[in-house]
Amino acid sequence: MELLNRHILDCLKKGDSFALAAIISHKGSTPRTSGSRMIVMPDRTILGTIGGGLVEARVMDTCLELLPRETCRITSFDLNQELKGGLDMVCGGNLTILMETLVPGPELIAVYQALVDQEQAGKKGVLVSKIFGTSQGEFTVQKSLVLPDATMTGPCVIPRSLLDDICNNRFSGSFPIIYSAGLEEFILQPMVPADTIFIFGAGHVGFQLAQMAHLAGFSTVVIDDREEFANRKRFPHARTVRVVTDFAAAFDSLPIDDHSYIVILTRGHLHDQTVLEGTLRTHPAYIGMIGSRTKRDKIYANLREKGVSRDTLNTIYSPVGLSIGAQTPAEISVSILAEIIQVRAEKT
Repeated sequence: MELLNRHILDCLKKGDSFALAAIISHKGSTPRTSGSRMIVMPDRTILGTIGGGLVEARVMDTCLELLPRETCRITSFDLNQELKGGLDMVCGGNLTILMETLVPGPELIAVYQALVDQEQAGKKGVLVSKIFGTSQGEFTVQKSLVLPDATMTGPCVIPRSLLDDICNNRFSGSFPIIYSAGLEEFILQPMVPADTIFIFGAGHVGFQLAQMAHLAGFSTVVIDDREEFANRKRFPHARTVRVVTDFAAAFDSLPIDDHSYIVILTRGHLHDQTVLEGTLRTHPAYIGMIGSRTKRDKIYANLREKGVSRDTLNTIYSPVGLSIGAQTPAEISVSILAEIIQVRAEKT
């Protein structure tokens, strides 16, 4: 989501209108799930995907129909009946898709700039689109970004009841919803920060993992004690690159939560143990540590002597990564990222 919002901002700054399609709801077997989004440019160039195939083609056609009118529409697609006859559609189920025209202008650019800045800082917000017309037909929207502290960017006038609900964190999903306040309708898009992979160790595997994680839509934070390895030039897409003098102090200001995935790849087992000790004081969704079973068992024995329970140690993924026979740094990174994606899918 974070990467696509940057693309939206870039497209807005170029000055040409384009369309954005987002799955509001899905039911049954569908190629993509709620929250999936896709940019559609006037020349049919796309960024992102809502699943490909015939349904994506029909959505693109509708988006291009809406562009000259600068309007929006919400349409449901029944893959069991309407689309199943398509040559490449073997899925079943239903999709409801929001298709909206984005017309560049200073106010909309300011909204998306604030949104990207918020995501870059790893913070939440809700993108509010006030509907002019009705959600049952074609309509236009006016957008504002609302932060949990009620700070707003944009011209949209928001009822007090909706503002209170946003501040009370009532909207914590990852897909658009329709919200009614009296006779007014709003589209609410909770902007949840991308899941973050904290990479401790900026060496060969850490370098490859950061690149692959970026392509897969994760936010990355890279931490190392060597500035020649941990720097912005080497990791241009990382949300944060930190150089620390002591790995033990690295956790003092890291925003680790249940959307965090920690991978320990430092240059020595003593540093790995230090990072693992610090990690076990947090509550991430995943902890993975590189190394042989011999190294792992030695570190575990040291931690057991310090009072860490066996049950706690059993939650760690070590040796890290899926067992695919990986050898090179790139292959090892593939195995690690695949394991993280698997863990995230099981959690969801």
